[in-house]
Amino acid sequence: MNKLEQIKAEKDGLDVGADIPRYAQLGVDAIEEGDLERLKWWGIFFRRHSPGHFMMRIRIPNGLTDATQLRTIGEITGRFARGFADITTRQQVQLRWIRIDDVPAILDRLRAAGLVTLQTGQDNIRNVVGCPAAGLTPNELFDASPVVRAFTGAFVGDKAYTNLPRKFNVTITGCRENCTHAETQDLALVPATRSLGGEPVAGFNVLVGGKNGSGGYRIATPLDVFVRPDEAVELCSAVALLFRDHGSREARNKVRLAFLVDDWGVATVREVLEARLGKALERAGADQRLPGVTDHLGVFRQRQAALNYVGLLVPVGRITGDQLIEVARLASRYGTGEIRLTPDQNVIVPNVPDATLGNLTVEPLLKVLRIDPSEIMRGLVSCTGIEFCNLAVIETKARALAVARALEAQVDRRKPVRIHWSGCPAGCGNHTVADIGLLGTKANVDGKAVDAVDIFVGGSSGPWATHGIKLLENVPCDRLPQVLEGLVRHGDPEKVRRQLRAVHPAAPMPASAPKDGPAGSPRIRVEELAEGAGTMLLVHGVEIAVFRRQDRLYALQNRCPHEGGALASGTLDGDEVSCPLHGYRFNVKTGACSTDPALRARTFALVPQAGGFAVVTAPDPTRHPA
Repeated sequence: MNKLEQIKAEKDGLDVGADIPRYAQLGVDAIEEGDLERLKWWGIFFRRHSPGHFMMRIRIPNGLTDATQLRTIGEITGRFARGFADITTRQQVQLRWIRIDDVPAILDRLRAAGLVTLQTGQDNIRNVVGCPAAGLTPNELFDASPVVRAFTGAFVGDKAYTNLPRKFNVTITGCRENCTHAETQDLALVPATRSLGGEPVAGFNVLVGGKNGSGGYRIATPLDVFVRPDEAVELCSAVALLFRDHGSREARNKVRLAFLVDDWGVATVREVLEARLGKALERAGADQRLPGVTDHLGVFRQRQAALNYVGLLVPVGRITGDQLIEVARLASRYGTGEIRLTPDQNVIVPNVPDATLGNLTVEPLLKVLRIDPSEIMRGLVSCTGIEFCNLAVIETKARALAVARALEAQVDRRKPVRIHWSGCPAGCGNHTVADIGLLGTKANVDGKAVDAVDIFVGGSSGPWATHGIKLLENVPCDRLPQVLEGLVRHGDPEKVRRQLRAVHPAAPMPASAPKDGPAGSPRIRVEELAEGAGTMLLVHGVEIAVFRRQDRLYALQNRCPHEGGALASGTLDGDEVSCPLHGYRFNVKTGACSTDPALRARTFALVPQAGGFAVVTAPDPTRHPA
């Protein structure tokens, strides 16, 4: 039994809460060694880089908060945390320089605002991530934030969930634009549709075993399960408790859910999960995600008429107490008081009417937290780094800002580029899914150890996730402006990803279920797709884009003949679909390209089968639509 397992066996982490007032009176030196670890169950983390002080992590499910809560956090930040806080990639807020004698007062103030810090560290279900524009964006299948809140309510404060073998990361999202990095999560629920009882149902497909740390990026595995929103909390709880009961508790770097999935295999995980739930699980539905990503920065029309949400850039997530209070004021003045925190460490002010949008955009704060940052700055993400993190090996936040500003001055970048910094292999900066990912290390230069990074390119999450490749090793940080200038100026991350997929093709999410067609062809029903929507099927290794047009289905090759864009995620206008990469337009009935007549997309027949249709991969130009 490793040391942490001994600590947990002696006393549940939540039980240390009763000792906090006593430790606040006696001081930090009086805290027992085991309790110093257990305080993490209360979101209170001792940091050797700030001797005698703690970091506090505030749980904000789905990143959804409001002006009262953010104002409270801002006031606490100004009084107790030396004036600044950090927004994390899990949509939480971290406070620094907290003294143990101030912790009871801080907890009381947070509790009065409806906020908790419970179970935000160590072997717990961490903050559940969701689309920050949930309920606002027209680019979602449905608003999944109620499921996030319900699941959070099911486990926070419940000792049944406080003794997991390791941390457990979850995302639950209905967003089609992949803003939560689902493939990096231990458990991910992503938008999907399935025909149940002859009716199309919107819900989730389930992925398990993703991770960033503990040996590197492992892309989460499709569990071949579809779950309706009203069943999702039960399933999420069952997966977490399965991990609790069967996950390894030996070497700490080998105990994430990913290792259990690899050891058992997906079929066994599913079988044990069904036994725990006492019922059969539905097979996966049609994945409704698009291949692209969004950062929700800028001004966006909401699904609600005459309203907008406004995404503000918070450079590397660091924000002052005064800025938090000002964001709260703006949300109340121009919106409804709602505020959203994003997985890219930024802030959204929603529900801004058209009539007052212009006034909001000229507020002084928006000259600092911009809605129109450069393409380099808007894709910048950074973990805490060695400034405060016990695991990090290099400084990240200040350096990330300095390098980004140098690149802004050197390169007139017109296309988005995502540059993510992680100070150690734990990967909290999500460097594994960035266009350019930087992983902190040390290099030997003239006999001295200096801060350095390994540079990865082409990583991504989403329905066609890719493992980025390590392009360079041990690059000293003081040389990064010159090294990254060439990558930013001349590199094309999307081309790298296409090449990686060609070399290491990964099976996408099951497109429909059950897969009982002839020779294993996926079966799809007309009602599984919304009118004008498309989805991708994998048929005998061939990617097929299927579209619903005037209640009929049409199939053609998924990869654009121009440069390989995914047609299934393009926009259908009349009979033509536009490639999301460069806008080339193809007729879904004939495959003809109106943009370049020399190009043609291969079309495929759809044949009736078991109440749906299966794709025949032999081309048939004379075929009829389904």
